[in-house]
Amino acid sequence: MYFKRKVYNELLEWKKTYSDKYAVLLEGARRVGKSTIAENFAQNEYKSYI
Repeated sequence: MYFKRKVYNELLEWKKTYSDKYAVLLEGARRVGKSTIAENFAQNEYKSYI
């Protein structure tokens, strides 16, 4: 089960504005869902991801 997080909208804004020039860095405490949000964002917003 996946809950939509506030950061998802910020990632969409990053993709629209900065993704052609800058990488994104997700920072936070351990076990808060950084990898999960990154994977879900990649699955939903890109054709291919690693």
